[in-house]
Formats: sequence, C-alpha cells, structure tokens
Amino acid sequence: MAIETERIVRGTGQYVEDNVIPAFSSVQAHGEPLHSSFSQVVHDISPQVQLSRQLTTFYPHYSDSLANWHSPSRLAGSNQTSIEFTSSSTLEAAHRISLHNPQFTTPPSSSNLPSTKVGVLCSTSPKKPKAGNPHSGEEQVDSIIRSSSLISCLLDSSDGSKFYEEHNKYRREDGSGLHDHGMLYSPGVVVIRNDAELDGDARLDHVVSLSSQSAGTNNIARSQLAGAHLGQYMSPYTINVLSAVPVSAGVVRTKHVILPEDRKLFEDGINSAMKERMARTLKLFEERGDKALILGAFGCGCSSQNAVEVIASIWAELLVCGDRDSGIKKAARFKDVFDKVVFAVPGKLFRPFQEAFEMRVFEEEVMNAATDD
Repeated sequence: MAIETERIVRGTGQYVEDNVIPAFSSVQAHGEPLHSSFSQVVHDISPQVQLSRQLTTFYPHYSDSLANWHSPSRLAGSNQTSIEFTSSSTLEAAHRISLHNPQFTTPPSSSNLPSTKVGVLCSTSPKKPKAGNPHSGEEQVDSIIRSSSLISCLLDSSDGSKFYEEHNKYRREDGSGLHDHGMLYSPGVVVIRNDAELDGDARLDHVVSLSSQSAGTNNIARSQLAGAHLGQYMSPYTINVLSAVPVSAGVVRTKHVILPEDRKLFEDGINSAMKERMARTLKLFEERGDKALILGAFGCGCSSQNAVEVIASIWAELLVCGDRDSGIKKAARFKDVFDKVVFAVPGKLFRPFQEAFEMRVFEEEVMNAATDD
C-alpha cells in the first residue's frame, strides 16, 4: 500500500476513488445490502503535492525562535483550548476534525489550493526512508506515509534532505539516542486513503440513519463496511505535518552502564530532553498558525521506549497546568494558545495515557488549592 501511494504522489498525482454506497432494508436478513450504487472519481493532487514539497521547511537544532519557546505567547488566553482523547489513529482524528470543523480549513477556489490549520505531530525516525521501500521503523510515520503525500516532502524536498543530514551527523557524533531538536514542517500534506475502520463506521452511520434497520443488523453491516473501506482511496484532504524524532530512551539506557544510584539522573536527563523537544513542537505549531492539533504518546512506541506516564504528564504541564521548579509555580506556556488539541493514542497505551494526563492536572489543582488555603 505504501509503495502504491508513493507511485501516485511522486508520479502523476492521479488516483481513482471508488465510492460504494449500500442500501439497506429493515426486512433484509443478515445485514446484506439489497443493492449498491457505484461511482468512480478521478482526483489529481499533483499541484497540492508540488506546493507542499516546495514549502516544506527545516528547523535546525539551533533554531533561535524555537529555543526561545519560554517567551510568553501573545495568543494565550484568547480562547479556551478544547482537549479530547481518542483511541483512534492520528489520521482518523485529523479526518474527523477536517470533516466537522470547517473553521480550520479553507476550501479550494479557482485561484487557490486548499489550506488548513490542522497540525499533526509525526513521530519519525532519524533514518531516511528508502524510495520504493518507505518503511522507517516508526509506526506512526509509516502509517502516514501509507496514506498521504508525506513521502514526497521527506524524499524530494531540499529541506527534507537537510533534516536527515543533520540527524545523521548528530547520530555519528553523539550516538547516545538523545538525537537532536531538528524538525521538518510540511504544510498541505494530502491524505488520500482511509486510515482505519472508523471512517467506514462514519459512512455507514449516515446510511443507516436513513433506514429503519435493527441495531443488531446495523452492527453486522457496520463491521463489513468498515473493513471494506480500510486503506481504500478517499476524497483528499490536507493536514500540516510536523516531523520530529523523539529521544530513544531505550538506546540511552543500553548505551550506558547505569548504576542504581544514577538511574534517576539518567531518567531526568531523558525527560528533560523530551520536554524541550515537545515544547519546541508546540512553539512551531504556534508560529505557523495552526489552531487544531493532533498529538499523541510521542516517543512511547517500541523503538523509542519513553514512559507513557511521563510523556502524558509533560503534555499536561505544557498545555494545562504548568509545573513547579524549586517550589516556584510556572504557568503552562501553551495554555489556551490553540483552539483544539486531540490526543490520538491507539491501542493499549490509550488508557494509561489519558489517566496520567488527567492525574497530572488533578495533582496541580490539589496543590493550588492547598497553597490558596
């Protein structure tokens, strides 16, 4: 699937979307459709892919504007950020926002291509994916590559090359697994495939709402349609993708002989580097004007092995509750900077992530109440 997507986005930019809409009846047994309507739509995304590639921008490790993320924001307090949690994938969450929040997108016109204010944080690998075999070893970026034009920004843009060159240089010179703070921002990345089953659910919910089919039959048909649409081509929509490499906590731990008395020192160093990197991603989204963000358990996968409770707590400190340094309360730097933040954490990490985030906020509320008393 990834190779086929690569051929499209690095080739003609044309693909065919197959639309199959089943019709149901309340008397139809086993949830089978009575009939289906079928149509084919040809999409040409080449102008959008070219623009996205040309506008892809590399922000190096020593980026002054991002390093200065502590400076107060002029946007803070203008709106209260809506924070949501979902066990769906990154692209599922982005698709829902694009469908149901038109204020974050600008539709195409005769003179302009579509634009968006939906920013997606993509946990990527420091190793450049190979043409014809676009697998990086990082599950999230591989998923986005399978379904979108991101591979063109990574492989075909001059700033994409700079991004990987800096990471490779840092890995050769350091090799500790900390990696550097270099980031790549790709605006207007085009998503062309359904990423997960919920898209099928959403389509069927619309169809079933027009019929009087029973709930039991609904569930059978929903499962069939969801599976049928998994990975299939869809009408394109755009997202802004920020590619960043998390600290490889597993590599840091294996590269050093860590005595029991030094364990906290090493873990604090990993967490400090991660907080700096995560804060810089938020600063970059702020600079680029994104208003809805899709974040997640950044660096908590098998390849990086950061603790999900730590990452959730860092997001909470940056976006909601702030933290305390030497007993001095510091406000959350990015509190109410964005309109919406969705944490998309699929799989077994979802519940621990949400609980850790909410617990960190609750702890701060308790501490503030005790201080006020």
